[in-house]
Amino acid sequence: MGAITFGSTASTLAIRNPFNGFTVEEQRVEVRRDPILGDTSILNKYQQNKTGFSGVNDRDFIERLAQKSAETCIFCGDRLDARTARYPDDLIPGGRLTRGESTLLPNLFALGAYHPLVVLARAHFLELAGFTPALLADGLGAAREFLNCVHRRDPGAVFTAVGANYLPPAGASLVHPHLQMLVTPVAYTHHERLLQACHRHHEQHGTSCLDDLAREEQRLGQRFVAHLGGWNWLTAFAPQGSNEILAVHEAEQDFAALPDESVQALAAGISKVLGFYGELGFLSFNYTLLSVRRGTPAAGFRCFFRIVNRQNLSPAYRNDDYFLQKLLQADVVVTPPEELAQRLRPSF
Repeated sequence: MGAITFGSTASTLAIRNPFNGFTVEEQRVEVRRDPILGDTSILNKYQQNKTGFSGVNDRDFIERLAQKSAETCIFCGDRLDARTARYPDDLIPGGRLTRGESTLLPNLFALGAYHPLVVLARAHFLELAGFTPALLADGLGAAREFLNCVHRRDPGAVFTAVGANYLPPAGASLVHPHLQMLVTPVAYTHHERLLQACHRHHEQHGTSCLDDLAREEQRLGQRFVAHLGGWNWLTAFAPQGSNEILAVHEAEQDFAALPDESVQALAAGISKVLGFYGELGFLSFNYTLLSVRRGTPAAGFRCFFRIVNRQNLSPAYRNDDYFLQKLLQADVVVTPPEELAQRLRPSF
């Protein structure tokens, strides 16, 4: 096994807390470094007490938002057929792909060579428990089918990122549940950094750093959650987002080549994580699934999934992405990953 190290540096500070009669209070701040990319995150459990750190979902506001946005939503009812784009027949016969409730169609505002959207559900708004394994498997299945169509047509379409933004705090411009896929000849920044790290590790140790990470986390047992249908689920040692959870496929680098069982298992795992987020009181989230086409040199790379929850929804929600994340590229950890894994395991 190659070397996977979990580096951290801790500091203790003392303050006189005005909300506790100015008594001396000690806090422990731990800076963790990601074992694959070296990115830092800052762990301080006292952040849990910071007013407005995650906020509380305003249910009246959410109900009004869902009802109002449904009135003009292009993914709802007959508007989905009449007001959304289609692909040329030489790429997708009929212009769209459908599976169950899911419909795949082109994004009008593309950010890559191929940028489809997958409308996941007929319902305009879902609680997180509503993202069932079947719903997610249909959406991911449509995305995989599209990717195979692209691979047959375009040998330069090498790098794939499947992603989701749910609700405004996650950057979604539409409330209606959907996911997106970018298929490009160029790996975007995080994807490229991960590929470079996998290459360096493989050259040095002759192994996959993602395989080694999953095995080492399983051996340690602190952050490993479960093995499910070819996927290893774990919490991130140095999270780059709130309550970040990872999944690494045990063998495959190409999402298009995953068997049905692996796609269904990924959908089941995502559904479990989203249900868990819902139990924690969250509603908004982002995720990405990274893939590299089979036959493309990508030593040690595996299909790699990341999911984080975002701030809760209210008329004046607090954005959780500020100078620390945007400019220093470090994130704040409120719940220790070891505690998060312990709480998540029963969901699997």
